[in-house]
Amino acid sequence: MTSDWEERIMEVMVILFIIALTGWAIVTQVKAREQIDIPTPLSEQDAARIVFDHFGPLWTQVAGAGHLNYRPKFRAGAPTVSIALTPTGMHGCTVSIWTSTFSTRYGLMTHAQLAWRKKQTLADKLVTTTHPSAQRRQGT
Repeated sequence: MTSDWEERIMEVMVILFIIALTGWAIVTQVKAREQIDIPTPLSEQDAARIVFDHFGPLWTQVAGAGHLNYRPKFRAGAPTVSIALTPTGMHGCTVSIWTSTFSTRYGLMTHAQLAWRKKQTLADKLVTTTHPSAQRRQGT
């Protein structure tokens, strides 16, 4: 037989779980929809090569809003991650990464965590490729 205080603790735990889950969903949705801009000393061709290598065989190149656009092969309703390469002058370019096309269910982007994670790992790869000291700070 459980006591009254044990039931209260369970209620609080369930409420905290629901709040944490809601918070995680909000963070994931916001991060998946925001654009990341990475200034880099790489040429557009070198940056495009890093992007191409990053997406690998499980992602397919599709038509879209960016210079390079990728969608996962085995996910129904998966988002398109777009990349634009903008020259910054004589040396370097800015790599812009965003989710250009996605489907929603109940107002939430489907596969939002996948898009967020892929965008962030590409941004990290571009930063650590062009700034080796950033790799030590991240602990990788």
